[in-house]
Amino acid sequence: MGVSVRFRVWVEVGGVHLIGPGGYDILKAIDETGSISGAARRLGMSYRFVWNYIDRMEKTSGMKLVEAWKGGRGRGGARLTPEGKMLLQYYEEIMKEMNQIASKWSEYLSSRLMVNKNRNNEKT
Repeated sequence: MGVSVRFRVWVEVGGVHLIGPGGYDILKAIDETGSISGAARRLGMSYRFVWNYIDRMEKTSGMKLVEAWKGGRGRGGARLTPEGKMLLQYYEEIMKEMNQIASKWSEYLSSRLMVNKNRNNEKT
């Protein structure tokens, strides 16, 4: 029986949610698909929801994160601005470090709790 340390990370600006797993997924999908509608389809979300989420992120951060252009079917698109790419990278770095910490603690607690469990079994 292993022990798992779990966590959920989000970044706030002045107490207001900026990015968490959902915002990360949205920015990543836009970066990979080159469109807001493509990202929405990939994530099973509505275009309007994704657009509003981006708008909230931009207002909270005070930065333009996504550049979108109209062009009709097949000619429109979107891409992350340099600030959007930086935010995506920062969140990835935070998650990498947090996963390393959680893994370390999971291993440590697994060994400690298993030792304690084995000691308890020896006493009975």
